Amino acid sequence: MSSTLTSLSSAESYMQAWASKQWIADTALMPPAPPTVAEMYLVHRAMQDHALAQSAFGGLAGYKLGAVGVIEGEAAISAPLFTRFVVDASTEASLCGGVVSAAEINMHNLEAEVGVIMAADLEKKTDGRPYSADEVWNAVESVMPIIEMCGRRSTAACIASQPPLGKLADALMAGGVVLGKRRARDSLDRFSLSTFSTSLKVNDVVVTGSTSECPDGGPIEALTWCVNHLNSRGLALKKGHVVITGATCKSKDFKVGDRVTATLGALGSVETIIAP
Repeated sequence: MSSTLTSLSSAESYMQAWASKQWIADTALMPPAPPTVAEMYLVHRAMQDHALAQSAFGGLAGYKLGAVGVIEGEAAISAPLFTRFVVDASTEASLCGGVVSAAEINMHNLEAEVGVIMAADLEKKTDGRPYSADEVWNAVESVMPIIEMCGRRSTAACIASQPPLGKLADALMAGGVVLGKRRARDSLDRFSLSTFSTSLKVNDVVVTGSTSECPDGGPIEALTWCVNHLNSRGLALKKGHVVITGATCKSKDFKVGDRVTATLGALGSVETIIAP
């Protein structure tokens, strides 16, 4: 089977499992692990373009970054986020209505991250030059603290059986994103965003803090990497897209009903209750 057909088949398995909440529970039914990073990204693109991405999940909301240093030669990995699962903490409603529940994303991990919303499209330049961090920063609308609720389309045992690219092929464990209060770009010093302490609290008890996993040194540097990386793959960030720039700390120490608070220095805090 060609790599294109394999990626389409893998995306079909992941997206159908996600939409139906019938998680893959048999290792024999797991999509094959992509043999290369390029073929992993074919799976991500097929998930992004899948009919269910729009009809069930509200379309593309933006991208997440992660897996820093996990794959040799790759600064990080990017993967699509879907609008249905991006929630504004001030309303506890997703950008297309409803809430994000632990059950509908097969949630297994919490992460505190810096999120950005884009103010402009960043298409590939006609001269092929990469974007600089200053150019990317000038295209940012706002920055906010976020809580990422990582998900997966298979059971823990199935995903544990996979090699690294097999684990990352499932949209880099994309799930839900809770957006905190937005800070306008002009109110921030982008260099200060690389040097603050972070923490995650569960029911007011600190469970973890202060380990950045942003590629290239900080969230805006990570965003710059993302812009140029997407352009290299024929994709682009668009006005209104959300980008979450990599875990600053993470925890599996939670359960349904817990109140989770992520604090990210001068950006402040964001809080959510984990819904069933």
